[in-house]
Amino acid sequence: MNWINKIIKYIGFSIIPIGILLFYKQYFLSGEPFKRAVVGTVAALIGMIPEGLVLLTSVVLAVSVMRLAYHKALVQELYSIETLARVDTLCLDKTGTITEGIMQVDAILSLSERTKKDTENAIAALVHAVNDENPTANAIRGLGLATPAWECTHKVAFSSARKWSGATFRSEGSYLLGAGEFILKDDFSKISALVEEHSALGQRVLLLAHSPDPIQGSELPANIEPVALILLSDKIRKNAKQTLSFFADQGVDIKVISGDNPVTVANIAKKAGLKNADNVIDASLLLTKDDLKAAAEKYTVFGRVTPQQKLNLVKVLKDQGHTVAMTGDGVNDVLALKESDCSIAMASGSDASKTVSQVVLLDSDFASMPRIVNEGRRSINNLQRSASLFLVKAIFSAIIAVLFIFVNCGYPFQPIQFTLINAVTIGIPSFILALEPNRERIQGSFMSNVMRKSLPGALTMSTNMLFLVLIACSLKFSHEQISTMAVSVTGYTGLLTLFKVCIPFNIKHAVLFWLMTGIFVVAMLFFKPFFALVDLTLPMLLILVPLLLAATSLMALYYHMIEKVIMKKAK
Repeated sequence: MNWINKIIKYIGFSIIPIGILLFYKQYFLSGEPFKRAVVGTVAALIGMIPEGLVLLTSVVLAVSVMRLAYHKALVQELYSIETLARVDTLCLDKTGTITEGIMQVDAILSLSERTKKDTENAIAALVHAVNDENPTANAIRGLGLATPAWECTHKVAFSSARKWSGATFRSEGSYLLGAGEFILKDDFSKISALVEEHSALGQRVLLLAHSPDPIQGSELPANIEPVALILLSDKIRKNAKQTLSFFADQGVDIKVISGDNPVTVANIAKKAGLKNADNVIDASLLLTKDDLKAAAEKYTVFGRVTPQQKLNLVKVLKDQGHTVAMTGDGVNDVLALKESDCSIAMASGSDASKTVSQVVLLDSDFASMPRIVNEGRRSINNLQRSASLFLVKAIFSAIIAVLFIFVNCGYPFQPIQFTLINAVTIGIPSFILALEPNRERIQGSFMSNVMRKSLPGALTMSTNMLFLVLIACSLKFSHEQISTMAVSVTGYTGLLTLFKVCIPFNIKHAVLFWLMTGIFVVAMLFFKPFFALVDLTLPMLLILVPLLLAATSLMALYYHMIEKVIMKKAK
């Protein structure tokens, strides 16, 4: 979209001076009749305008939005279709993407001499008092524990930065629930072996701890003792393995970023089929930006990641030249979602994550991602192919408009003739080609890909037109005869470009190419007056046939030269 806007901007600025100079030359210097000078100038300016390119872009992207909506994906910003198709790094939050976002309590392991009933009362009272709305709290509520009539005097909601929640009760002291290493700190070593044992099984391990002291503000109380471990597990999506395999095959690097225990996250990622899931790191150990920068390239799974670290990790990956997509469903993902090149939210997630995201998966199913990527590739690959047809004519028209300011010969085209050329070489083919399936990986920039296909055709047209005008004017052909030969050469070269764009050929491409060729030939033979053409005479054919043969060779030569230049720059 940026390049299309630039193309229109450059053409818009160049049209005015070229138009004035061309009219001045034809009317005042060459003595052309006023009507012919005006018509010739208008034809030159119309030829320079890639009419239909913006419409084509809008239609293709709108059709993509409709197709994705059918597959339960809401696109909130059009350009995200292209961005996701170009993504080479995908950052996933474990919850809601690899897993279904639904947790279940597997077991409660006692770490003290308290009875099972006392432990369950403490858990029920804490969850009821804090009243968090997250998958962990909902999983604990699913146990159906009876809530004791304890009076809560102070509570602290769960925070991704703190990694714990807590509440103080009037006669029962304070209870804390969260990550053991964040609650016990240095004393975590007492239970670390047990936690790691269950984390290695892919379970999420939460610590229930008690302190006789009250919680002050949002600071941990003193004298904390472990009470029990709550073992939870995520339900892995059935199609997670297939989806991750798709991205691996497409060369997209996947980073799993989670606030949970790194061992737990790594084991879940391994179960889901993620390659290099053992390549894991605890983000709480990444204290500096340099540490994060080094880890970004090296590791696949990141655990204990804070919201700020998620943001910084996306920034680091972008600074390293990656196009980054980020999926998330919680408030703590918002910063990273906004920073990413393309943000994807789950419909089941928070309103904040859905608001800032460019794509929302309405069924909250990560399996929709391959469809979005393929739709983006179809749109952008086909747009590149169709845009090259538009730019052939625009570049060619700009070149010959400038040439005819200096050549002592009238501008050979009329607007109606460009209508014929545009219809068979650009208009009809571009819309058909732009809406067909295409899942090729997008490589290179949009403009370089378009210019690679359009420049050979434009240069071939311009070279042949220069030779045609110089020969025809020196042999004193009439303006109408020169115009007819110009349309023949330009149409033939435009069809050559269409032939190149249609490669690889299939039945659809073959029918399209030969149908357009047939329409052009029929118009040249049977609708000559309508398109301001005249009959081809033997002298005209003697000039025209060599030029048409030369066009084929010139096209191949220019393609070879441009590819050589591009390859040299790439090295």
